Amino acid sequence: MNVLFLTSNLEPKDGWSVVGFNLVRHLKKNTNVQIFSSEKKHAFFFGKTNLKSQRFDKLGFFATFFDVINILLCLRKIPHIIHCNVEHYALPALIISKILRVPYTVTCHGTYGVLLPSQSKLYKKAYERSNALITVSKYTKKRMEQEGIKARYVVINNGVDKKIFKPKANLLKKHKTITFVGNLKERKGIQFLLDAMVKVNKLMPDIKVLILGVIDKQSKEFDIKQKFIKEHFLNVDFIGKVSQKELIRYYQNATLNVLPSKSLKFHFEGFGLIHLEASACGTLTVGCNSSGNEDAIDEKNGFLVRYGDIKKLAEIILKVFSKKQYPKIQRNHIADWSQVSNEYKYLWDRFIRKS
Repeated sequence: MNVLFLTSNLEPKDGWSVVGFNLVRHLKKNTNVQIFSSEKKHAFFFGKTNLKSQRFDKLGFFATFFDVINILLCLRKIPHIIHCNVEHYALPALIISKILRVPYTVTCHGTYGVLLPSQSKLYKKAYERSNALITVSKYTKKRMEQEGIKARYVVINNGVDKKIFKPKANLLKKHKTITFVGNLKERKGIQFLLDAMVKVNKLMPDIKVLILGVIDKQSKEFDIKQKFIKEHFLNVDFIGKVSQKELIRYYQNATLNVLPSKSLKFHFEGFGLIHLEASACGTLTVGCNSSGNEDAIDEKNGFLVRYGDIKKLAEIILKVFSKKQYPKIQRNHIADWSQVSNEYKYLWDRFIRKS
């Protein structure tokens, strides 16, 4: 099987590329994968790392035409199927599939599944004409259906590498810490967590919140958060960006992972891979319902709350930190990336046989 794989980055640097990196890693074992990416975002010469459709908001249809020509010029073999790991490449994939007469599929991770069709009806058409529109959660599928996108939907949840994301074997006692992996954007829910910690702090002031991820400490938002933290005497540490190895260690040591993301019309958590990673590391996790977190969090391994329910979130935090014996997290239901890649391959096999 020859797969033309369109993605954002060859390294796992963001949500898209984490999925793409892990899919390709397993697909390469028994599949010929030709990868085109958008790593060189500002280079306007042809090459396999020079795709431009992720800049559709600035370049418009020039980006689409550039990518179509670029791919056709640099393609080594005619693929049996085209797959877009990033929603932006659905339109180039539609055009190339017509030229080469091969099927194509698109993975929709969340926000851009509804945002791009709102910006261009051609993207809506590209989604609807795909052989399969793969959504990473039932919630993402529901949001796209609500926007009137009538496609052949297939839900395939994300996975984790369970050989790497795993509980620490000799960890006798969890630290009194909460991990928050994200940034200061409103939809990530950091203020919701801080509001809950004001209530928690009155009963358990020694719980520390560790904020992991890229934080702009020169931003106005950072100053606002710092002022709030000082006013309420909260125990918060901005760790910043960490390596995967360090992230796993923070997950393993934490008593709780919290990412209470907020769903907006065109911005929402399509799945919530952070929750799956924390669970795989043996840590309870908290997210919000009415989001992709509903697929990422199992009731035995975590909690779902309504966004803005400060009292409920505070109660969950206090309950977890009051446990005399920490529960053993069930990992059987968590899919490994090898299982996820097999689901993709099985799906593609069906279309290839029909074509």
